[in-house]
This record gives sequence, structure tokens and C-alpha cells, in this order.
Amino acid sequence: MGAFFRRLASRFRKRRRPPVPVRERFEHFLTLCRANDDFLHGLAGLTERAERRDVLTMGEVVGAAEPLADHLRTMVAALNRMSGDRYSDLAARLEEIERDVAIEVFKERPIEYGAFVVWPGEPDALKPEVVGGKAAHLASLRGQPRVHVPPFFAVTSYAFHHFMQASGLRERVDEFVRGLDEPDETARQASEAIRAEIQKAPLPEDLRRAIHQAFHRLAGDGQVRVAVRSSALVEDSGVSFAGQFETVLGVGEEGLADAYRRVVASKYRWQALRYARMSGLLDEEVAMPVLVMAMVDPVASGVAFSRAPDRPDEVLVTAVPGLAAAMVEGRTEPDRFLVGRDEPHEVLEAVHAERSSILHCAEPGGIVEVAGDAAPVDADIARRAARAALRCEDHFGCPQDIEWALRGDGVLFVVQSRPLACETREARDMAADLAGVRVLASGGVRACGGTAAGPVAHLLDVEEPACVEPGSVLVVPTTSPRLAGVVGKAAAILAAAGSATGHMATVAREFHVPMLVGVPDLFARVPEGVVVTVDAWDGRVYEGAVASLLDREADSRRFMDPVRRCLQRFVDRASPLGLADPRSPDFRVSECRSYHDIARFAHQKAMTEMFLVEGLSPQERREARMLDWKIPLPVLVLDVGGGLRPGAGRRVAAGEVSSVPFAALVEGMTDPRVRWAGPVGFDLKGFMSVVVRSAADDQRYGEPSFAICSREFVHFSSRLAYHFATVASLCGASADQNYVRFVFHGGAAVAERREWRAYFLATVLRYNGFQVHQVGDRVEAVLGKRGAEAVEEALVMLGRLMVSARHLDMMIENRAAAEAYAAAFLSGDYGFESLRCEPGREGR
Repeated sequence: MGAFFRRLASRFRKRRRPPVPVRERFEHFLTLCRANDDFLHGLAGLTERAERRDVLTMGEVVGAAEPLADHLRTMVAALNRMSGDRYSDLAARLEEIERDVAIEVFKERPIEYGAFVVWPGEPDALKPEVVGGKAAHLASLRGQPRVHVPPFFAVTSYAFHHFMQASGLRERVDEFVRGLDEPDETARQASEAIRAEIQKAPLPEDLRRAIHQAFHRLAGDGQVRVAVRSSALVEDSGVSFAGQFETVLGVGEEGLADAYRRVVASKYRWQALRYARMSGLLDEEVAMPVLVMAMVDPVASGVAFSRAPDRPDEVLVTAVPGLAAAMVEGRTEPDRFLVGRDEPHEVLEAVHAERSSILHCAEPGGIVEVAGDAAPVDADIARRAARAALRCEDHFGCPQDIEWALRGDGVLFVVQSRPLACETREARDMAADLAGVRVLASGGVRACGGTAAGPVAHLLDVEEPACVEPGSVLVVPTTSPRLAGVVGKAAAILAAAGSATGHMATVAREFHVPMLVGVPDLFARVPEGVVVTVDAWDGRVYEGAVASLLDREADSRRFMDPVRRCLQRFVDRASPLGLADPRSPDFRVSECRSYHDIARFAHQKAMTEMFLVEGLSPQERREARMLDWKIPLPVLVLDVGGGLRPGAGRRVAAGEVSSVPFAALVEGMTDPRVRWAGPVGFDLKGFMSVVVRSAADDQRYGEPSFAICSREFVHFSSRLAYHFATVASLCGASADQNYVRFVFHGGAAVAERREWRAYFLATVLRYNGFQVHQVGDRVEAVLGKRGAEAVEEALVMLGRLMVSARHLDMMIENRAAAEAYAAAFLSGDYGFESLRCEPGREGR
């Protein structure tokens, strides 16, 4: 039975791993220290870069951040190799932090799998991260009383990622996006090339099949044409991306794949990429779900704001006969209605525009432009559109910008609904301040309120905007979504034609850029190059910079460089140091929260691994040599690389020590001013406490000390009298790697006297710049990040201190005595001659 239990116990007994050889441990330690040095320098460089305001590309951020993780992986691997894999959980924690950084900082999404197609009514239909903002809003409206939404389905973000990965375009696109700060023309050409590749890439068969099956379900037994529209993840949220992505109208089944690719490719239009950048968004945040909606062939369509920009107590409705595509793009003038918010929704103002053509759905697919004068949209249609906008506002709880279409049978559909940015203006009488200021132009419709000043820049080609100087007042013939890429640079925008409900106006409101549309005789009255002040609140353009107007409000325009924000997020996530105190119970792997914590933990534990050098193999013990010095302390020396001069024999003279830190320590221990021979004094009570302790202590006096050294490293473990002292140091060219660590404990006297000696040591060490922790008779001290010369000086001092303190537990009986001995040592009296000779201390 006894044998059975012995066998059972052996199965559960922890197996001790053989110690890693000291030389190997030391090599891993040096590798870790170098990686720690590289990590700290890299982190400091990134932190400094985050504070600068120069141009930055995503490639530069990634290129600087990736090596930091590489350095940490090197540190963790080295720590595990030198410890026999005792810190495998640290590698797992680093992986977790890296994953969090990828998601939180670089907005990378883990590979996810889900349905390629989602229908309204399904749980995922309300999730913008799956179907995009546009589709999620429409799914939310479906089923609401008195709100009609055409049938549709969404091709999800899962489908987008699947397409990009399967087509092999993911890496190509990532490389392009990381270099977005190339010259404009180069970037435009690269954008066109990327889009062309996307439009030619075949859809994966499973995705193609899912889209076609959904189209058949949408069509039922009849014939249907669809609108294929963007529904990017952030679209129609705080940022609209109004007009930035492509919409393909009148698509039949045969054109589905091509239309899908065209919409996805439009994500990489140069203007859309610039817009995303100005909005503070990384490419990873703008994945492209696609909305496929049954076409409405409308008799009238348009846009309605539940609160008009210039008259927020009324509803603004803009409308054209037929399709509204040309209107929202600024290519045709709409009829404009201001409608009361309360029943019976009276039309308070109507302005009809002249048009020479109408857009309709074409029978074979697509759209067709029909020439000829078109009758204006009547007031009843405007009232119905206003009601729809107000119902959407009630449903979402905030003002809405809706796109609507009226079918021939009288059903009014909402085909888009997004939050409407509203403006407030502080009332103020400016009449006196503007006396004598010349008005260059007035009139038009406010698209975005505010005041701004700058030199005028005429921009005649709105489809291909040239380079725009930051702070310019742009004067354009009409509004166009193509201008979105330069809106963030403009101080203000003046358009001779266009609509306050068009895509361009929406973008201006997002960036808080003052904007007027429909300003009469604009190009003639506002010459290029002159400095003007635009007061979009009152619809006037003044000559010069009018200080009183510009003082009315703070500049609230926003330009959020996503690359710089990404860099700052990385610094905020990587640099905080929570593991400050190695003695804290929270100094453990599970508490590592940042890259800096991982580095701190690994470096501290590596020093501990080197500090607690034990379990030397027989071979290592045989290789050790005896230090030949005139000191009554036997020391064995193990050279692990350049610690001793070539040719040194079995007995090594002090002069043959080539280890920089060990030589400094030896210099201090052999200082002629410290006393090795003879007592440092005599105190009867202290002596008797030693005698009593010695009688009960079977520890041997004068066991050999051990030094492991290389050219730049030393680990010295000694037994002096009845106490233990250990010194570990790295002393090389890198101040960030250099350190000195010292531990002292034990003694032969009673506990109180040992503690006063520890207090003496702590006082001297703190004076010399060490961080010190004392508990009872144990002292732990660390000096880090110093140049080689400072480390050598500290080690010389430690050598003197270790020898001088060896019998002081017999001598120091109170705090005053400890402070007196500390003062003597710090003055250079290492043998304490001044205290031996003090009156009243004879015999001590």
C-alpha cells in the first residue's frame, strides 16, 4: 500500500526543471535588455512624433508601431528561455494586448463570418456594423405607421470583407491607403487603378449566388429594377458621406455583379478618401455594405429637411419632377418650399425653378434624360414630403434629412433618412459695427451658417477641383459632391447655383464651413484674390476682413486627421505604465494593460532571474576561478564572456578582471580606507547579542562568495560575517539598459540592531540616488538608467559600503547612531575613525 501512495504522489509532485545554464541565461538576458532599450527608444520617438504637427502617413505610423510589438515579443521570448518557460502566460497577455491595439487603435476588425445578405425584419438589419448606416435606418423605418419604404435587402460587411479578401485586393488596398499623403496627382492615379482592379475582380461564387437569390426573392413573380446604393458602416451617422459613393439606378439581374463592384470601388474614389480623412476616419472604419432597393419610378422626388437651415421652425422641401439625382448633385435647380411644422402644414413660401430636362427610369434599365420644360412640383406634394420628414424626426428623435420619391399611384416613399446637423446663432445687433463696410454681394440661401474671412479663389471646374489653398473663400458655379475633398480646407463657400439640400451643402454643415447658394452675379461681384468676409447668417459678403463679424463666434470648423488621431490613440494605449512598484501585489502578468507594462514586467523579472543565480551545474562550478586578492573573503569567479583578461589562470588577480562593473566593485572593496582587519569598535551589549545568536545559529561564517561576470555585467553574491549581500549590474554604452541592484539582509545581532544597520545602509543609498525599500533588516535598492561613469561610481561606493557595514549591527543601537555612521561614511570616513575618537566613545 505504501508503494502505491508513493507512486500516486509522484504523479502529482511538481517536476523541477533543470536550471538554464548561466551563460545561456546571460545571453538571453542581454538580448532582452537590448530589446528593452530599442522598445523604450521607439516609444519615446513615437510620443515625440505625436506632439509634432507635420504631415504623417498611415504607413509611417504602422511602420513605427510594429517594431515595438516585435521588441516586446523578443523580450518575452528571452525571459521564458532564461527562466525555463515560467512566464508563458506573459506571451499570451501580450497577444491579447496586441489584439486590443489592432481593434481599438488601428480599427482592424477580427475576421468575422455572417450572412452575406440581410433583410429588413432580421435582427442584423438594425446593426450598422453589419448592414451600414443607410440600410439600418431604413430597416428601422420599415413597419412604422404612415412611413413607406421600398422593398430592399443589404449585402453585408461580411460580404465586403469576403470579396476583398477572395479577390486578393486587400493587401493592395492597404498599401495604397497607407501612402495617402503622396502628391495629389499620384494618389489620384493610384485611386483610379485600385477602382479599376475592383471593378474587374470576379465575385466569389458563394457571394454572387447569394446576391442573385436575394434579387429573385425581391422580384417575386414580376419584373423589377433596383437601385444599388452604398451603405458604408459610418454613412448617415455623424458623418454623411453625402454624394461621395456611387449609386447605380435601374439595375436588372444581369447588371447586379457589376453594380455591386462599382459601388464598392467608389469607396476608393480620391474625393471619398479625402473626405474620410478630413472626418477623422481610417479606411478600416469605412467598410462597404451595399443596399439593393426596388426602384421607384417617381413623378416627383427630392429632399426634405425637418428643420430648414435658415428657418428652423419650418420644414424645407426641395423637389423636381422625375428622379432627383441631378438635383442632389447640384446639376439642376429644384423647386423650393418652406412648410409649416404644424398641421395642416401650410406652404409658407414657394420658389419655382426653370428646368430644361427631367430624369426618368429607362425601360431597358438605367435612367434617361428627357428634354423639355417641366411643370413645377405642386404644393400638395411638398406638404406630403414635409409630413414624411416630420414622421422620421419623431421616430429617430432628432431632426432628419430625408430623400423621398412619389410614385405615380400616389404613394410617397422614404428612400433615405439621416440625422440633420442643425445650427444655432446667438442674436446680436451688428448695425453699428458694420457702418461703412462695403457689401460686395448679398442674397442666396444659407446652406450652413457662420462667418469666415479669406482670399477669394474662383473654382470653375467643380468636377475636377484643382489644388485649393487652405483658408480660401471658394467661389463656385454650382454645388457638387466632388468638392467634398476640399471642403475642409475652405474658409467659406459661395455658389452661384445649387441647392441647400444637396450633397455639397450637407458636407459643408458637417465641417461647419459657412456656405451660401444661389448668390446672384457672384463671379462678377466677388473678384478673385481679394480678401472678403462671408456672413452666411445674413447672406452677405463684405470687402476685407471684418473683425467685428469674425469675433462673433469661435471657429468651430473641424478637421480631424485620422492618422494623427490613430498615432495618439496608439501612444495613449502603449505608453501608460501601471506596473510601477515590483513589490506591489498587483505586479503580475494579469495586471499588464499596456505595451509599457509588458516591457516593465519582463525587464524586472529578467533582472530577478539574473539576480537569483543559483543551481550552478557541476561543469560551471569547475570552470569558476578563485579571485586572488589580499582580502579575507574567498570569491569564485565565473566568466561568461569578456569578464576576465585572456590567459588568466585558475587564480585570478584583481588586475586581471576586465569586467567594468566587477572591477568597480572590487575597487571599492579594496579601498585602503575601509577596514577589513580588526574591529570597527566594541559594544558589550552588541557583542553579547552576537554571541547568543551565534550559539543558536548553525550557519557557517565566511562561505565563498560567487561572482558571475562579463565585460559589461556582474552578479556578485557574498556572505560577509552573518549577513548576505548581493549586487547585480549592467554597465555599458546604453544608459537605458544600465542598472545597479543591491540586496542586503541578515546579521548576527538582535533584530533591533540589524534594523538600525539597515537604516544606515538605506540612508547612504538614498543619498547616492538609489531607490530604496527597507523592511526590517532587509534593504533592496535599485539605480537605473545612468551612464556608464555614474554606474561605476555607484559600484565603487557599494564596494566600500558592503565592507564598512559588515559589523555595524554590533555598533548601531539607535537612530542617532545610524545617522552618525551614515554621515561619517558620506564624508569619506569609511573606517569610522571620527566616531572611534569622539569623547565618551573610547572603548567602542
